[in-house]
Amino acid sequence: MPVRRSLPRWMVIGICFLGCNMTMGFAFGSFGPLLASTEQHFGINRPAASLGMAFVTLAVGGLAPFLGNVMQIVPVRYAMAGGCLLSAVGYFGLATLNYYPLALFMFILTGAGISLSGIIGPLTVISRWYKDGRGAALSIAELPIFILVMPFVIGSVLPQVGRSVILATIAVIFVAIAPLFLLLRDPLHDRFSTTGDGAVTSSRVIVDDAGGPVLTNLQILSMRPFWLLSLAMGIMSGASLAFYVHIVAFAMDRGMTLLAAGGMLSAYGAAGLVGVLLWGRIADWRGPPQTLALTSFLLTLLWLAMLMVPTGGLYLVAAGLGLCATPMLTLHGAALSGLIPSNSASRAMGLSYGIKLPFLFVAAPAIAFIFESTGGYTVPFGVIAAIMALCCILFIALSVAAGQQHNSRASQGRRLEPALSREKLRAKT
Repeated sequence: MPVRRSLPRWMVIGICFLGCNMTMGFAFGSFGPLLASTEQHFGINRPAASLGMAFVTLAVGGLAPFLGNVMQIVPVRYAMAGGCLLSAVGYFGLATLNYYPLALFMFILTGAGISLSGIIGPLTVISRWYKDGRGAALSIAELPIFILVMPFVIGSVLPQVGRSVILATIAVIFVAIAPLFLLLRDPLHDRFSTTGDGAVTSSRVIVDDAGGPVLTNLQILSMRPFWLLSLAMGIMSGASLAFYVHIVAFAMDRGMTLLAAGGMLSAYGAAGLVGVLLWGRIADWRGPPQTLALTSFLLTLLWLAMLMVPTGGLYLVAAGLGLCATPMLTLHGAALSGLIPSNSASRAMGLSYGIKLPFLFVAAPAIAFIFESTGGYTVPFGVIAAIMALCCILFIALSVAAGQQHNSRASQGRRLEPALSREKLRAKT
């Protein structure tokens, strides 16, 4: 097998950044601005048109366990390039089809593209390449710039070119960038050499845990730290989704205009960009489980503050929530990479996203139900604060379990060192 040269570190992270931002930015950033035109194109009502995002979410979480297993077999470059092509087919279908049930299948394809190229793929690449500095690398790769920018771009060009042209253009963009992912090299499937100081050096490649047997689904699901992380991340993801769904209505109940209430989302998103970079580096310094415990504690206080501060202070609270909640995808990946050997990272992330899926579906309707039952947002937001405190407890338990797991691995490694030394000596002689 020929020896392949690796890419410079900045290119590896840059390609992962492209995958995350393109797939999630176009999907989540274009859906809202195109919602009214989707209704007109298919001749459907608002609830039916909103099903598209439900199908995207269902595909991201529901297909993740299957796609994570696929990425254990298929080199990550092919999986990520394939995710781009699936997205291209999905957007081209949405641009040209007039039959809405078939269009819903196109939304599923875009969700599969998000899983492969935007979530599982980048985590797999970085977990296999980086032993140290995973949090910082993931924070750059998953910086959600396109999600913030795309609604303004789509809203600006929609009146001039129309919905179909926008969707077809997105499809062409995905076809154009797909070959870039073929440049990636996978330590699990490829032999490679480094290219000098600017490249990913062998000391950064995961050689300590990637050489062992790949964990099965059952082995991963039998790990207590995996469940602590996945359940807590599911709860926190559901709370973040509830914020997006309910915060405008809450702010208007507090006397804001619709335009002013929409500014809460802007404050949340802008602060989130800073939070992704900040907490990713803190995770490398203090450890992902400890960082997650700290962010969930701060989120508990911020959700309580949402109910207590004057209306003018809501923007600051929203910014604080964005600062602490937006980095959850980065911290999830960094924590999982520390718990699971890198050769099983894609499988573990797929399973973890499958566990998160029910929370994403239940959270917003549950908060709406409590709102209807109590006649206000005091109890619903208080419930969210309470479950953030529960997440903090789960992450503290995760920190303890992760420390025990690390000590167990270190002990096994010390027991194996004499045997490995003898093997190396025999190989030399």
